[in-house]
Amino acid sequence: MGVLESIKDFGKYSNQYIAAFTVTLLTLAVIASYGWTSPTLPILLAADSPLPITPDESSWIVSILVLASIAGPVITAWSIDRFGRKYTMLFAALPTIIGWILIGVAESVTVLYISRFLSGISYGMSYASIPIYLGEIASDPIRGSIGTLLTVMAKLGIFIEYSIGPFVGFRTLAWISLTFPVAFVFLFIWMPESPYYLLSQDKADAAEKSLRWLRKRDGIEDELAMMKAAVVRSKQNKGTFRDLLTHGNRRSLIIVLGLGALQQLCGSQAVIAYSQQIFEEVQSGLEAHESSIMMAGIQLVTAAFSSSIVDRAGRRPLLLISTAGCAVGTFVVGLYFFLQQQGVEVQSYSWIPLVVMMLYIISYTIGLATVPFAILGEVFPTNVKAVAAAMYTIVAATVGFGVSKLYQVISDELGTYVSFWIFAVCSALFLIFVFVLVPETKGKPLDQILEEMKSPEKRSLNCSSCCGQRKKFEF
Repeated sequence: MGVLESIKDFGKYSNQYIAAFTVTLLTLAVIASYGWTSPTLPILLAADSPLPITPDESSWIVSILVLASIAGPVITAWSIDRFGRKYTMLFAALPTIIGWILIGVAESVTVLYISRFLSGISYGMSYASIPIYLGEIASDPIRGSIGTLLTVMAKLGIFIEYSIGPFVGFRTLAWISLTFPVAFVFLFIWMPESPYYLLSQDKADAAEKSLRWLRKRDGIEDELAMMKAAVVRSKQNKGTFRDLLTHGNRRSLIIVLGLGALQQLCGSQAVIAYSQQIFEEVQSGLEAHESSIMMAGIQLVTAAFSSSIVDRAGRRPLLLISTAGCAVGTFVVGLYFFLQQQGVEVQSYSWIPLVVMMLYIISYTIGLATVPFAILGEVFPTNVKAVAAAMYTIVAATVGFGVSKLYQVISDELGTYVSFWIFAVCSALFLIFVFVLVPETKGKPLDQILEEMKSPEKRSLNCSSCCGQRKKFEF
């Protein structure tokens, strides 16, 4: 019965899933450019490199993309309400298309830097715009699963790069990867614009047509009326960066920016960008690229699983489990590298860091990699969503740049274990942050979530089991 219900639900929401899948092809394209470094850097650093680079240059090849992504949200915040969600995302694909072409013809490190910079702009623009579009086209019952599709496609992009990269030249990999943003452009151009944006431009007929296609039914009057009311409120209070600091949005901003920083400080980006080099140090018996492919495959399956349970299990439990898992995983792997550096014989236990790394990536993917994007589309009113998404991406990119650049430096100077223990400490501290501040938004209408964020309900504890009375403890 559960399978039949799932099939029925998919049929009911199929157009929304089609639009979500098509738009997240852009995510696949930009994350593929990030995952490209894992199989490529060992080739470029090798003695017989087709384009010789130094370790310092390799860290810049990784981090320039993240640094450039800071500019993406600035462009998005300006264009998304002027030209719409759809055309902003179509434009976002162009820099990464040029970036892949440059890698395909690159003969110098400088060209690689320029390519990575352009891909970074696409990276930042996509992550600042796609969650908004997904949040605005999704029905309440599937909003979480549609929001996490962004991460599923991201992990698919990494898996493809890891699986193909070790067996082809780095230029050939670039030409293959070029097909992803090109496919996005040719498919997404047929998808509808967000009905919220169309209403904001006084295009009621177009908004109704868009919503009717997305919902696959005619009875959309009530939902359309709610959207109109939300747009009217937004126009009366045009969103700016200053509005994010108001009482009504301040708590949401702290939560979202904290989650953005946590996504980076738990070590995920370093693991993704340098996975093949990390597994070479582990020496588990498997080839480094085989371990990386295994990790990417597990990550993809876990992301797909997470997208199916985020609307059942809830956002908050998944985040708590995920953060705790990252803290334990990075501590254990760091301990292995520490003992290895101290000369302790750990070769017979080399399977432990391999298994723990797989558990780490499961923990990260099931919560931290998926849930923040769903929350981002839920906790802000329409008039400041674009600004909030821009701030989120800027903070995440800034922290991510520091992680991706300093990981190589710290690992070379102090030891890989130091980097992993820093990730462990950060994850442990943010576990408290998630427990104290992040609310549950599962299955709630957007209007209700916004009201609760302005005046959060005081939590209550039922102590009837110990004293026979129901008492409320407020905090």
